[in-house]
Amino acid sequence: MPRTYIDDFIKLPITKMAQAISDMTFAYQETKVPKEHYKKLLGKSYEELVETTVSVKLVETIYNGLSGLQKESPRLFFQAFMLLDLGIKPSALTASQYQALTVIADTFENTKQKHMLDTKLIEQFKDIDENGVMYQLKRGQSDED
Repeated sequence: MPRTYIDDFIKLPITKMAQAISDMTFAYQETKVPKEHYKKLLGKSYEELVETTVSVKLVETIYNGLSGLQKESPRLFFQAFMLLDLGIKPSALTASQYQALTVIADTFENTKQKHMLDTKLIEQFKDIDENGVMYQLKRGQSDED
């Protein structure tokens, strides 16, 4: 098997690894990221990196559970989501709240809405995903000026 860049890269000290990554990043559309950024990331403890991985795994577990419930009964899932969002426990649901819940579930089903969350939150997620949080923060500052 031919020798590759990674074979030599993994033998470099952190400072040289950081510089190499910075150079590779620059090679992509001349994007400048200081080597100190990569040096800091490469120097993180394993525990710090594992914490993120564990968090993503927990979100995945909850997601899979919710996804299964939504597929099983979309209407009941929506109603439970609505009550959760409103902070109303099903055991404390009044007759008028149940009526409102039923009408809102009918409306949601009839209008075939794509999202249950506030559209502003959906748009904010998409904006951060596409542009990064720093862009959004800078844009928010210029809106206040």
